Amino acid sequence: MKKRPQLLQSLLQIPLFRQIWVFWKALTASWRVYLETPVPEAEIAHAREAASIPSFGFFLLLICASILATLGLLANSIPVIIGAMIVAPLMNPILSMAFAIVTANWKLYKRSIVTMFLGVWSVILISYGISFLLPINIVGSEVVARISPNLIDLGIAIAAGAAGSFSLTRQSIGSSIAGVAIAVALVPPLCVVGIGLGIGGELAAGIGRLSITNLNVSAGAFLLFLANLAGITFTACLVFLSQSYGSFQKSFQTIVIWLLIMGILCGPLSNSLQEFFVSNRLGLEMNRMRVDYPEVWKNTQIHHLNVELKGSTAYVNILVSAPQGVVTDEHLELTKERLFRTVSGLAVNAMDLNIRILPVKLREYQGIIENN
Repeated sequence: MKKRPQLLQSLLQIPLFRQIWVFWKALTASWRVYLETPVPEAEIAHAREAASIPSFGFFLLLICASILATLGLLANSIPVIIGAMIVAPLMNPILSMAFAIVTANWKLYKRSIVTMFLGVWSVILISYGISFLLPINIVGSEVVARISPNLIDLGIAIAAGAAGSFSLTRQSIGSSIAGVAIAVALVPPLCVVGIGLGIGGELAAGIGRLSITNLNVSAGAFLLFLANLAGITFTACLVFLSQSYGSFQKSFQTIVIWLLIMGILCGPLSNSLQEFFVSNRLGLEMNRMRVDYPEVWKNTQIHHLNVELKGSTAYVNILVSAPQGVVTDEHLELTKERLFRTVSGLAVNAMDLNIRILPVKLREYQGIIENN
């Protein structure tokens, strides 16, 4: 009989803990037969070898996913974008690359990188061609949402990498990879890169953010892809090692390189995260002002709020529609002071505020109708 650890022996002297222990043992007595063993390393290696090959099927699915994602982004259609995420096979060479790192299979590593590289450029070129041919210069919220990645996106990539790699080690949950693909969304950011390059010049973003340069769109979306790539690769390596695949000693240097890449990406991502926090705080304060000063802000609507941080200075652009003559310069001065007090605790020492007001004519109709 296996000897219990000394700490457990001591805890079992406590009556309440002993009762919990007995209950737990009774509850889990029949679980052992259902515990699933990891997939053999040779079997995963064979599957990863096949998944790393730049086959006809890989590119066919990737082309279809690229077309779906590009058209879905331009049409601002979430269901179409989700469909593209499920179809896209770009997760396969990335997980193959992670498995190659831990097993020191450098032939598989190089092939996975080549396949991923070809896939990335295929997606960008397809989305570039579609957006170049279509006479579109206005992008929707789905495009804008992918041009300002932050540390939250890196956290999503880390969780997705853990889930995706672990699903490869268990037969019963292999189908979970589709959900991981939806969570991390590798193809849509690359399509946004192509859209930014294809449209060129400046893009209008609905009624809110009046214009965005194509380079800002492409750079921001590519940063999101790099964050996803680094987060998935690094975490997948750790998961594979935790499941006793490969060798930590042989893969240590390459894992450290990917860790350094994540560290480098954390710089711009952390700045975007601070912009995200400042933007949320300002939006919340604007909503509070509608409650505190209903005579001024009751019939107004905030169409867009954008924050850009440069050092400790926040450049804030707000677009508001309001009845003509209701919001005066005095109200705007009070708004500026109140908004600055709100964000001064977020390492913001100066604020450059630009508020655009769209004057609207408010009409109200009220009528009563009754049956005779």
